Amino acid sequence: MNPKASTYHRSIAVTLKVCRCQLRYGIEAVVDKRERRLGAKKFVLLHHSNCYRDSFHYRIDADGTLVHLTPDDVRSQHPNAIGVQLIGNFDHESVKPVQIQALKRLLLELKLRYPAVELGGHRQVRGDKTTTCPGRRFPMRALHEWAASNLLDERDDVLRDVIESQYRP
Repeated sequence: MNPKASTYHRSIAVTLKVCRCQLRYGIEAVVDKRERRLGAKKFVLLHHSNCYRDSFHYRIDADGTLVHLTPDDVRSQHPNAIGVQLIGNFDHESVKPVQIQALKRLLLELKLRYPAVELGGHRQVRGDKTTTCPGRRFPMRALHEWAASNLLDERDDVLRDVIESQYRP
């Protein structure tokens, strides 16, 4: 392999990454086509704001406000995943109830869009002990239990309402 060619390709990738940060400044159309990755979404990965990464699709602020940061079809830090950051350091503090409610609403919306998507924490993807993200005090087990039972029920209720509304006079 030609080392110069390898360096050249790496520099292009870095350039595209830098351009991607500039999406809001008028170059979205050019970069967006290069940065899009096709493929089904498999995971919703949860992070807290103590996580050193900063490339997410959604952010849930401390007051429960949901902010859509990046289009779902643009690759974030993990391929085939939707990244969600909750503001707070959940190694030391508990998640606020308004954040959990906002997260549940978002998960319902994502489950409607991507039926096969599974819920996970950043530490589960890493597969090592270098991160605790989304935090030791994050209620991942309770959220998994809710996702396994109530999330599907809520999704079915929404779908039923949509179908029934089409047949109402």
